[in-house]
Amino acid sequence: MKNTNNILIFFIVLCILLWNPISFYLLYEGSEVYRSDLFKAVFWMLPLAGILLIFFLKRDNGLADRFGNTITGLSFFGIFFSLLVMLNALVGLVVKPAKEPNPHLEGMEQGLIFAPNSVAHYKTAEFDYKAEINSLGLRNKEVKVDKEQGTFRILCFGDSWTFGWGVDVTESWPMQLEEFLHAKGYPQVEVINCGQGGQYTSTYKEYMARAVPLLKPDLVLVGVLQLDDLAQLFENNFEAENDLTTTPVLSSLSISKAGGSLTAFLKASFSNYLKLFYSDSGEEISVNELWEATNKNLIEGFDNTQRLRFSTLSDTVQALFRAGDLNPSLLNYYINFPDRETIFNNPHNPATRFALQEMDKDLKEMRTISRDNEAEMVFINLPINYLTGHKVDRTPSDFLNKYFMDNNKIDSVYHQLAVSNDIPYMELTQRFRELENKEKYFYQFDGHPNEEGYKEIGINIGQYLLNNNLIKN
Repeated sequence: MKNTNNILIFFIVLCILLWNPISFYLLYEGSEVYRSDLFKAVFWMLPLAGILLIFFLKRDNGLADRFGNTITGLSFFGIFFSLLVMLNALVGLVVKPAKEPNPHLEGMEQGLIFAPNSVAHYKTAEFDYKAEINSLGLRNKEVKVDKEQGTFRILCFGDSWTFGWGVDVTESWPMQLEEFLHAKGYPQVEVINCGQGGQYTSTYKEYMARAVPLLKPDLVLVGVLQLDDLAQLFENNFEAENDLTTTPVLSSLSISKAGGSLTAFLKASFSNYLKLFYSDSGEEISVNELWEATNKNLIEGFDNTQRLRFSTLSDTVQALFRAGDLNPSLLNYYINFPDRETIFNNPHNPATRFALQEMDKDLKEMRTISRDNEAEMVFINLPINYLTGHKVDRTPSDFLNKYFMDNNKIDSVYHQLAVSNDIPYMELTQRFRELENKEKYFYQFDGHPNEEGYKEIGINIGQYLLNNNLIKN
């Protein structure tokens, strides 16, 4: 019996030596996993649990009889797993990465915005495209950090409207802007896409703080989506402070939290083995499968009120959610925040006043970042369908779109914020209202601009920049 206890204790001690905060640091430092509070807690708790188990084994000889096989099996698994992770780390020392890390990203393992040299494939009932990320972590072709002499560089920050959700990067409005300016006789202009889906002004300033000092633009364009950026400023602050989030909200290139932590852990543990067999470092994400699983979990978890709200959506929209062809973030808004547009179109609502204060602070910081780096900054108010009359089939409240068009308060408050911060301001509302074909410029159910919509945005921004002498030879 004593020998059995000693053998079990030996295996537990070996597991403690392999699973502890020091080994966690040595094996995962610099990875996404190392920033996870969950895994930090696990690597602290396991050795403590092992010490407690040793204590009980010393005191209770019958414990080995009752749980000896379980303890042995778990110990063997832990030891075997750790040895594989260590071997993976050794493989990383000898296997050359498919693409060399960009030397300008020292200290920024995750890139300026995205994981460098990654790729995601997005396919739904309405679109099919790839998002390829360059070595700096931007959805853009490769960029020389140091500008060539005579180049006029423009950085474009914003959310999915700037990122180019639903289209290839060449069809996004930043690239359409570059093409327009080249055609107008400004071949020296270089436009760089710094957009990411699901973001808002507080995160734009974080990206600007990293990208602007490095890339030294001559002009910074900040694409602020009508109403949505304002709403997200409140929602994200509210969720962060009160921890009342009950549903995952997906951004364009992110994986839902459900299962995401474990996936990241396994990827960090064994990524170098994959490099032995695959030269392409890009990650192919099946957004349809991810959204289908996430929407299914959300729908199954609805309470009675949420089920009733879901049933008011059209049969087509319900089917698209169930099939994974619509973003779970939309489902979250439709079900849990149906009065979102009404609230944030009212400048006097307490939530809107709070969001306006936050946006004002963000704009001040973004202006400072730009001016400290000798760049002009422009506030671009990007159009959304219900404020411009374009047809998108979403919720039963779509019948209010005519009301929002006639009672648009967002443009005036955005304009006031820009003026008070001495930032040039441009909006596209009137231009999109004037477009005759209201079914041509936005995806019918997803709601983002399509290729034609992004082209219209890019051309009109380009014309504004030329009319206001913001492009220098």
